Amino acid sequence: MALSFFKKGKDKASACAPARPVAPDPNDNPLTQTVVGVGIGPSSGIVVEESSGAPQSPLDEAAIFYASGQADMAEQQLKRILAKADRRAWHMLFDLYAVQNREKEFEQLGLDYALRFETSPPAWKPQGEAAAAPVQPAGASFDLPSLLDRKAAQALAQGMADVDKKATLRIDFSRIEMVDEAGADECARILAQARKLRRKLQVSGVDRLIALLQDLNRATHSRTVHWLLLLEIYQTLGQMEAFEDLAVDYAVRFEVSPPSWSEVRAAEVVQAPPPEPALDDAFKLAGEITPANDSLLQQVCGYAASHASVLVDLSQVTRVDYGSVSQFISVLMQCLGTGKSITLRGHNALIHELFRVMGIDQLAQLMPRHPV
Repeated sequence: MALSFFKKGKDKASACAPARPVAPDPNDNPLTQTVVGVGIGPSSGIVVEESSGAPQSPLDEAAIFYASGQADMAEQQLKRILAKADRRAWHMLFDLYAVQNREKEFEQLGLDYALRFETSPPAWKPQGEAAAAPVQPAGASFDLPSLLDRKAAQALAQGMADVDKKATLRIDFSRIEMVDEAGADECARILAQARKLRRKLQVSGVDRLIALLQDLNRATHSRTVHWLLLLEIYQTLGQMEAFEDLAVDYAVRFEVSPPSWSEVRAAEVVQAPPPEPALDDAFKLAGEITPANDSLLQQVCGYAASHASVLVDLSQVTRVDYGSVSQFISVLMQCLGTGKSITLRGHNALIHELFRVMGIDQLAQLMPRHPV
């Protein structure tokens, strides 16, 4: 197995040297430096070989320019090779614009991409600082748990009380699977109070709760609190016809007068948020990996010591600096030396091409953000 990375100078390392390659000098031109191949030989020792330092393609050059902190040079290089219809270059430029939060240029590139390849371009999604600090809408969001009981309803009431009365409140009912009597009674009271205070509500997943309450109300021994909660939901949604039909059935069923309809501002029904992705035990890195902070990479070794396989999430990493590549390789080889398999996932196209140029794809399974 042979891996390539760039090293200042011409001195060959010994074949029995430890896996600690010398970091390149960031002040030197990375495109003219010597390439040193590092690999695992037949006897499991470290093999170091020296060869020409010239990148193999303009795409390689763009990846190295970006890794060296020369984003402008990388952009110019990528623009020159877009006409060759290599989608890798397009995805690299998409990710460069996303890292730099250049939405206008990203959207224009998307139009060109759609015309060129007759397929949908990647969707705009800022990376780096822009993604880490998204603009939060005014108001608050409350996700009710699978069991709507008194405790869940009281937590909702307390949360709503702590939010400015002019703020928009979003309540997600999509996870509810059971509603007990105390929870139904408390939730109906909370919605009625919000309605009387004319609070601005957004609700999601409410169809699921309505269907659940309708099933409960059809039961032989149905409880009035479930009917009253459903009536209050219809009132909250401004569904007058559904409210009146249910009110008649309620009066017949329980032989008591139902609640009266009130003209109020109806809640806005919005789409339920997508389910949270399944959590795993990946080691997560973020931001830029540079010589100033690449000690973080050594933490991967500590993570590897307690895991059967090494899974590193790079979805929040914007750049791996050219000067940190040797340290990255060293850490990966330490993990391989203990018999662990390695997967690097979620990295952008600029980082993926750097990994390919440097031979990191020979040490780890790569699962980039854009499949290649």
